[in-house]
Formats: sequence, structure tokens, C-alpha cells
Amino acid sequence: TEKGFSKRGGYYCLFQKELIIVIGIQKSNYSNGYYVNIGYIISALNPHIVSPKDVDGDIRARFTIELDEKRVDFYDLDRIENDTLLFSIDDNIKRYIDEVNTIEELKKLLEKYPVMLYQTKLLAKQYLKLE
Repeated sequence: TEKGFSKRGGYYCLFQKELIIVIGIQKSNYSNGYYVNIGYIISALNPHIVSPKDVDGDIRARFTIELDEKRVDFYDLDRIENDTLLFSIDDNIKRYIDEVNTIEELKKLLEKYPVMLYQTKLLAKQYLKLE
């Protein structure tokens, strides 16, 4: 893809020197909607990973969208216009991917969005000297 992602099974992976960023698109069982999951895999902590999945992420997050004046992590395709969907995906890529190419930049992302620490494995917090 234009951002450098390659498709591996049902996942989109961006392999960088220190990180692997994995995006997984999860269909809802209950409605016409999706979750867009993202996993940041720290290469030094996972040297043997071959087929990464978003759930393998040392740090995990979800794309969010503004809906009914609330920020939600569910893309309800019956309620979202195409333009809004595309804008949201682009906005999330800028937030979670474009500025994260190194461990240092990943740390900055966690400082900017501390709520992500709830989805960060203890080993990763220790590695990043956050714990």
C-alpha cells in the first residue's frame, strides 16, 4: 500500500527496524460494523515473530471515530457516510502510524495518549522504561 503496509493473511503489517505495526479489521457479529485494531510489536521483545497479528501487539489500540458528538471505536457502516469514514481512517493513520517509526516515537505516542498504557504489556512498559 501507499503507507508501506503489506497484507499478511487477514492483517496489514508495516515492518520497520524497531517495530512492526499491525492493523486488523474485526467484523462485528451483531451489526454491519467493524473495529479497526492496531498492535505495535516491539521487534527486540519478539525476535522470532513471523506472522504478526494485532493481538500480538505489545501495545494495542483501536481507531476511533466521532459519532453523535462522542468518540467511539466502532465503525457502524449503516450510520457513517463514506466521506466521514475516509476522513476518520486518514485521521487515525496520522495519529497512530505516520509519526511512529521508532521506539522513541512510540514512547511519545504513549505520553500523548496515556490511556494506551492500559493496553500495554508489562514487559513493554519495562522495556520502554515506563514502569
